[in-house]
Amino acid sequence: MENGKDCLLIEDAMAMNSKMPMKQIYSCVVCTKDHFFIVPTKSIGMFVLFNTIKNHAFFEGLSIPEGLRKIVKETESVDELEDKLKDLLENDEKYIFAFADAKDHKIKGFLGKKTLTYRKDGMGWASFSPKSKADGKALVAFYEN
Repeated sequence: MENGKDCLLIEDAMAMNSKMPMKQIYSCVVCTKDHFFIVPTKSIGMFVLFNTIKNHAFFEGLSIPEGLRKIVKETESVDELEDKLKDLLENDEKYIFAFADAKDHKIKGFLGKKTLTYRKDGMGWASFSPKSKADGKALVAFYEN
């Protein structure tokens, strides 16, 4: 699969969601046209209760960004990539977001930074912001095509 065309890997992002509203999650984000997956690298916030991702079986000693690059490179279809990421994240709804389930989603910008915001019915929401402006531009370009 080709990063930026079939999927988009953002290696350095800050994520938040309604399940843990007082916590910022340093993360990698993998986007497909139908989903986005937040893969935590570490979290900070008022409560340091956090389920660590059991990535050793997938990444074999690689860092999380290196492991995700490897998964994207070795995967042949978007469906296969989504299945691998769901397994990696143990189907945890705090980290897996399907656009089909969203009431609303949009990408907004402020001072060159982009943020994707996803809202479900009721009070459920999630957002992430790529740290670099280049990744923000790539995010907009990926979802506009």
